[in-house]
Amino acid sequence: MTNERYEPTKAEMLAALVTGNTEMTQKMATVQRSHRFPTHLFIQIENMARVAGVPVSVIINELIDCGLEAVRQELPEDIVGQLTCVTNDQMERLATSEKEAVKKPAPATRNKSQSKK
Repeated sequence: MTNERYEPTKAEMLAALVTGNTEMTQKMATVQRSHRFPTHLFIQIENMARVAGVPVSVIINELIDCGLEAVRQELPEDIVGQLTCVTNDQMERLATSEKEAVKKPAPATRNKSQSKK
């Protein structure tokens, strides 16, 4: 018998976010970068964000994380080490850390007497 706890994959966590079965909070350093998406991919990303009720940037980041997790599993450890190390140049370019609630509670509805002021 093993004492290992099941750790969901990044893809399972993203699917749970999209279906409304989990909430996420992210804390990370960010780098702004412009990217052109093929239309057929961006439509799916935008629709996934709409269904999940989160910003498109959250879905893009989570999809990239899912892809990186899957590719790392197929690579030799020495290459994975090269992908995950942070150089001094990269450290200098990092923005300040940000913490953002990915799913926010729905705003409270106003009653009729408050909305007619």
